[in-house]
Amino acid sequence: MSSSTEERDHWRSVIRAFDGYMRYHLSANHARRMAFLSLPKESKEMFDGIGYRDKLDAVDEGIRRNAEFIEEMIATPVFADMLEAEESEQRRLSTSQSPQDPTSHSHSHPHAHADPAPAHNHSDGTKGHSHGSSSSDSKRAQGEADLAQDKIRSTLRSFVRDWAIQGRKERMACYDPCLEALEKHFPVLSQEEDESRIERDRGSVRVLVPGCGLGRLAMEIAARGFASQGNEFSSYMLIASDWVLNHTTHRHSHTIYPYLHSFSNHLSTMHNLLLRVQIPDVCPSDVLGSGKGGAFSLVAGDFEEVYGPSSWDITPPREQDEGWEDEGRVNQRGRWGAVVTCFFLDCARNVLNYLRIIHTILEDNGVWINIGPLLWHFENSPTASPTGEGSIELSLDEVKELARRVGFDLKEERMIRTTYTGIPDGMLKHEYNAAFWVATKRSAPTPAVSVPSGNGDDDEGDLGF
Repeated sequence: MSSSTEERDHWRSVIRAFDGYMRYHLSANHARRMAFLSLPKESKEMFDGIGYRDKLDAVDEGIRRNAEFIEEMIATPVFADMLEAEESEQRRLSTSQSPQDPTSHSHSHPHAHADPAPAHNHSDGTKGHSHGSSSSDSKRAQGEADLAQDKIRSTLRSFVRDWAIQGRKERMACYDPCLEALEKHFPVLSQEEDESRIERDRGSVRVLVPGCGLGRLAMEIAARGFASQGNEFSSYMLIASDWVLNHTTHRHSHTIYPYLHSFSNHLSTMHNLLLRVQIPDVCPSDVLGSGKGGAFSLVAGDFEEVYGPSSWDITPPREQDEGWEDEGRVNQRGRWGAVVTCFFLDCARNVLNYLRIIHTILEDNGVWINIGPLLWHFENSPTASPTGEGSIELSLDEVKELARRVGFDLKEERMIRTTYTGIPDGMLKHEYNAAFWVATKRSAPTPAVSVPSGNGDDDEGDLGF
């Protein structure tokens, strides 16, 4: 994790959002309760008769249980220290103002802004109810809080997709084809087969999984003996994946309620809205502990920054001590035997950048396995990238043609129907017709070199290698 002030402030804002989960969502549920209590007496009795008041109370309890889980998830020292340091700073600032000073007394009480992401028009830190703040500032702060809490809800649903029995159907649809293709490309040869066919074992095959989310697919690749590395940009996903991969000790150790934030399109309150989900369905230490499987790591950061052109011409130190790669000084050019992209390509502003990076970091004849839709994340986005790039959206046939022109041979192409963090048995289903393919990187042709004539003079066509 970078120690830069800007990045630490970002991580603190994420931790504050997690810390504010309970107040934000209890407030939203309280608004439902107030709507119920404002009804005429006869209507309230009718709703009481079908258990609506009890439903609201049960949702409150589920929110509290989720908050307890989140509190444990961010209790690892590095994250807890961030939150504690900020709270200490807020207390220091609040006590530094004299209580007799009428200007300081008129602004706020010391703990008025302790919650970083509350449900109403508050904001973080010292920006809250300052008399100089405008309506637009409040709206912007509320929008940031809403977005942060949406990411937390998405993280809870991602736990179901990656680490719960209820997510098995999605994993079978999306992960199994990728794993099968990877194993097919790098088969395990039996001892009876000709040893000359064995180029290397799976442990020497590096497999990269960009946009790995909570890490299940990357872990499953390592479990099959490959040297697997996940890459993820979202701080919310990184915090959650750190917890599940490094701090769980047995299966079904925790219970979450991922679907209680919206009351819409549920067949049943008990079996859908208030569905209890136990995580994890497998314990990572049981899968990869005690020397099982291949090497496994997870790298935080933007895919283009970590694996892009700035990493293609790095010269490693002469004496490569065992930990040099952990310091980020890795030449990514031709480093990977396989890249597996699952619901990732459409995260690009310019998919050509992604294709060029994947092609460059693959070794010759390396394999790229892809599955996913083209829900371009930055379509109609008003902001450009830090380098000034806008969003380029392509149709599937255009993406494939671009991949061929970059240097891939596509095969095993098919479409796979699947959902993504969908509500099990919900009344509304968003189904993707996801594109799947296996592509190999074409080997670079060997340049022709003229042979000297033997008279000591180079031929005119000699390339001088």
